[in-house]
Amino acid sequence: MMTTKRRTQDERSAETRGLLQEATVRSLMEVGYTNTSTSGIAKRAGVSRGAQTHHYPEKMDLIVSATEYMFLNFADNLEKLATDLAKGRLTYDSFFDAVWQEMKTGDWFYSSLEIIVAARGDSELRERLRPLIIVLHQRFEEIWTKTFEATDPQRLGVRPVMNLVMNVFRGMAVQAVLRPDPAYFEDMLSAMKTILAVHLRPRQLASDAVP
Repeated sequence: MMTTKRRTQDERSAETRGLLQEATVRSLMEVGYTNTSTSGIAKRAGVSRGAQTHHYPEKMDLIVSATEYMFLNFADNLEKLATDLAKGRLTYDSFFDAVWQEMKTGDWFYSSLEIIVAARGDSELRERLRPLIIVLHQRFEEIWTKTFEATDPQRLGVRPVMNLVMNVFRGMAVQAVLRPDPAYFEDMLSAMKTILAVHLRPRQLASDAVP
């Protein structure tokens, strides 16, 4: 007779925190920062208010934890795309197409946008989020330098180019809220890839280049 292994308290706590983090992200996406409440999050997560307050006593605690969760997931997804590029499962063009899709359709960007706007007027939230942003950007830069090589590193390095790319994508995603025009953004994406090809190449192509 098979027996079911009982979960530890740590495992149950981790599951509850995960449910609350995911519910917070959904709430930010669907109703925005102002209308996101701890009671609403607990309801979405299917956990009791007592469980919610045990893990996250205040709304800000939930927001900060959910932000860290979002950032980690997004960076993990980017790293998977970078691995696919390095292994030939994605082309140069399709890699940037996939990053753009991740930006405009994933839950992380618009949820984080709600949080960034809120942090502009909330110094405590801003201070608590700042270390998370720094860690996220460090993770981005690790991915970029591992994945790409500059065609002329004396002129322009990988990190500033790819950081510029991410900022362009953020701007495009914001604009897409009020201008749902795929052709408009495809033109910009195509132009950006053409420019990038002058300055960057995937590392596996660089290593195969004929001297």
